[in-house]
Amino acid sequence: MSDKAGRAAGLLAVVGCLAVLSGCDWWPPALQQRIGQQETQIKALGAEKTALQNKVAEVAKSVDDCKAQSAQVAKAQADLQAQVDQLKAALGEAEAKLVKKGKPGKKKK
Repeated sequence: MSDKAGRAAGLLAVVGCLAVLSGCDWWPPALQQRIGQQETQIKALGAEKTALQNKVAEVAKSVDDCKAQSAQVAKAQADLQAQVDQLKAALGEAEAKLVKKGKPGKKKK
């Protein structure tokens, strides 16, 4: 290798080392564009995740509300069934009293 070629190679090596050591901030434009696109996608996905989490919370609240309403309906049904049973018993007693007294509407002679 000639003296000039050796000096040029040495100079390139020194410049390369200085560029590496100085933290060269040059990024190719295609890479910068791709990074920008990915950052935009990350922000959009974050917003979508938040929206989905809010919907999940809303659905969970609706499920809890439905369970509470179902429990109330079951209690109301049980109360109504108890009233029906009481009314049937009262009707049975009233019919038994009528049978003992005689049928209504008949005149005694």
